Amino acid sequence: MQKTLSLLLIFVIFCVALFVFVSPVDVSALPDLPKITFNYGDLSWTYDASKHEKSSFCFQSIGQKYGRWGDNRARANLLRKVRDLGFAPEVAMQYCFVGIEPIIKNIKSSINRNPVNATYKFNPNNSQPFTFTHEKNGFLLDFDQILNDLANKLEKSYNVTLNLTPKVLMPDVFYEDIKDYSNLRASFHTSFNGEVENRKHNIKLATSALNGLKITNGTEFSFNSITGKRSPQNGYKPARVILDKKYVEDFGGGVCQVSTTLYNALLLAGLDITELHSHSLTSNYVNLGFDAMVNYGTSDLCWVNNTNSPMFLRGFVKNNQVYFEIYGKPNNKNYTYKRVTEIEKTIEPKADEIVIDEKLEYTNLVNYTDETAYITVPKKGYKVRAILETYNGVKLIERKLLRRVTYHAVQGVKVVGTKTRPVQEPQNGSTEEQTTQSSGLAQDIVNFWQNFF
Repeated sequence: MQKTLSLLLIFVIFCVALFVFVSPVDVSALPDLPKITFNYGDLSWTYDASKHEKSSFCFQSIGQKYGRWGDNRARANLLRKVRDLGFAPEVAMQYCFVGIEPIIKNIKSSINRNPVNATYKFNPNNSQPFTFTHEKNGFLLDFDQILNDLANKLEKSYNVTLNLTPKVLMPDVFYEDIKDYSNLRASFHTSFNGEVENRKHNIKLATSALNGLKITNGTEFSFNSITGKRSPQNGYKPARVILDKKYVEDFGGGVCQVSTTLYNALLLAGLDITELHSHSLTSNYVNLGFDAMVNYGTSDLCWVNNTNSPMFLRGFVKNNQVYFEIYGKPNNKNYTYKRVTEIEKTIEPKADEIVIDEKLEYTNLVNYTDETAYITVPKKGYKVRAILETYNGVKLIERKLLRRVTYHAVQGVKVVGTKTRPVQEPQNGSTEEQTTQSSGLAQDIVNFWQNFF
């Protein structure tokens, strides 16, 4: 009990001494308080120290000791000292000016921003495949400079106006850098028979796999890797292909027309072709020497973008034609290209092979001995030179031999019917002798084809 009374007595004595010897801040004795106005364009923020510091319950002795309530010059010196101790300029300002934190926060959120790069989107299925956004500059306030300006002006006046000038942060990508991505560097198309549904299906499938491809600089691209194995699992159907110098049915028939169309577009765009193969037989959808045969696992079409910027591939099928368009910045020298075929030799096919339809396999084509039809149409072969000419305007700059190609001739195969055509009833009194002669002529035709083999 005695201990408790002693503690209570000590507390009462402390309170009396505090009231008697330490007086609260005498507001009238304080120096003039600063007023700071920050301007940026149409924006303005004002900090009035009197609204914060005169209502503070700090003690005058403490304020004077640390300079927080000193005159304008004392505050200026304190700003610099706090900053020089290693504190951030914003922290120094918050220490020296009670209640300025929300104003600094508002200023930073209103002005500071990161730069925004210009962007593009490639939408190959749109008639206008490119859309762009423009760049935007960023801004960053230099609070170290703001502190210096504030301290310098405080030494002269309590009323300070600061015009904020943030640093401009430049974006990395400008619209001017990318706007030429929409430039059409080259286009090429070939036609196909739209009545052959499986071939048409395969052409659409392979083209859609390539559509929208971004051809980055320095990367090698593979046609087979992009279009995938020609298999039922990948959606391909059987159609006519060239295999071992013959036309046969196999999965993916028509894909070579896609690779050929793409090859010519790449060539006209000025890209480097790193792998290329020709067919053993001629193709009727492209000039001699400019076909591109592909076979998954053995023969590919590969290319590299040899420019300093990306290119973009658009592929589509329309009105029984397959198209490829290549977009990208124009070449620096504004060159154009022309494909030229030079025939060195024409190879004639062998005489037609004759097949008598004894098994009646071709009754849709022939029936009678005086009827014939081609199973395989003969085609000439060629030895050719494929040349790429480079022009600057109308001036020929270069004539480059791309390759020599030999296309084999195709022997025709003709089928003949086996039936003797019925003799029509004689008209206007025809004689028995005429009937006998007609019968003998039919037998002579059969004997001729049999003796031919």
